[in-house]
Amino acid sequence: MGIPFYGQNKDGNAIDNSVGVVKHIKPASDGTAVAGAETVILASSDGGNRYFVDISANTATFRLPSAYTNKGMQVHFHLDIASDAEATKDLLIFTDSTAEYIMGPLIDGGTIQDSGVSSDGLRIDTSDGAAGGGDYASLICDGKHWYLTSSGALTAGAWNVETATRA
Repeated sequence: MGIPFYGQNKDGNAIDNSVGVVKHIKPASDGTAVAGAETVILASSDGGNRYFVDISANTATFRLPSAYTNKGMQVHFHLDIASDAEATKDLLIFTDSTAEYIMGPLIDGGTIQDSGVSSDGLRIDTSDGAAGGGDYASLICDGKHWYLTSSGALTAGAWNVETATRA
């Protein structure tokens, strides 16, 4: 987007990284955190996007872009209606590097848990209970790490924090 006045392009880049489009994702096969096996590898151009994810047949995985080059980027994930009551497939969101973390409160089934300074992955783990259509997480990047701005899941214990297995 950019702003046409001298010195204001930094503001334009921040705006570009917070608006986006709605995308529907239905993985053709189970995704993992192993390089080359992710469902979606996000890029700077995906800033602001809302992903409606169908995990009814396969696990969906999203690798976030490098935090160091995406200050101000926001991204949102929602399980779509086809994912409602799914009990075997998961949603995994993980960082580009094991030195970048996802931090903040996760809310599921009315309880709050913490995604702390050693977590580089978030998972809606359906082995802990069925997923709900509308379960969600929204993230923002500060240029070093990713932070949850909001989250919610119907089933208690559905959100799990982890160190993503990349090999």
